[in-house]
Amino acid sequence: MIVNLNSIQFGEPSNPPVVILHGLFGSSSNWRTIASRLSTRFYVLCVDLRNHGKSGWSDSMSYLDMAQDLAVFIDDNHLDGAHLIGHSMGGKTVMAYLQHQKPSIARSVIVDIAPVTYSHDHDQLIDALQKLDLDSISSRNEADQLLSIDLPDAPIRQFLLQNLVRVEDGFSWRINLAAITQNKDSLFAYPESQPSKAEILFIRGNHSDYILTEHYDFIDRQFPNSRIQTMEGTGHWLHAEKPRELTEWLFEFLG
Repeated sequence: MIVNLNSIQFGEPSNPPVVILHGLFGSSSNWRTIASRLSTRFYVLCVDLRNHGKSGWSDSMSYLDMAQDLAVFIDDNHLDGAHLIGHSMGGKTVMAYLQHQKPSIARSVIVDIAPVTYSHDHDQLIDALQKLDLDSISSRNEADQLLSIDLPDAPIRQFLLQNLVRVEDGFSWRINLAAITQNKDSLFAYPESQPSKAEILFIRGNHSDYILTEHYDFIDRQFPNSRIQTMEGTGHWLHAEKPRELTEWLFEFLG
């Protein structure tokens, strides 16, 4: 089943389009800073993937599902020839779209993810979020304090708490934790397919373990018309750690 994707837009629709896809537990708002900067030259659409943000929910959450969502979104918004940017889970969605939908698109950028299966499972994050009793909290600060017991890293907690929204009778998650848990194995895997000739820039953080040297052969085999650049002094969250430098790299590659 196709899920309609919510998006926020930046820049003039007459400019070349760029579609940005966030990572797991993220949303379209995570890329506002970079989208605003790119909007001086591009029409930028930051998308909420299924089970995230303001987009629809579904029990199914494979990369083939999300690639189909993206295909319909691009078609509905008349974005043929768009540039694609995807971070982490969003990057795998872009890769699956390029390989399985075989679209006519411009250049794509994959931020800190490879077409491989990972041992990262985020069990600790998922368990901590599920354990939080939303009926008992009265403020975001209280939620933060409770989460700190299991998640001592404050920046990670603040990132996750962006998904906690106030509703009439208290608080609710705007991510589908049940579907994420149910589809965890497929989210950390990757559905290999025939190689894609798409022109891709892979950007990795030198402190991250998501694109390692042993992954280079996988990338080259699946996407032979790609190259890899390493950004120094960054981990997995390049767009949050070095937004200015990342924006410059995007401008240079996308043209």
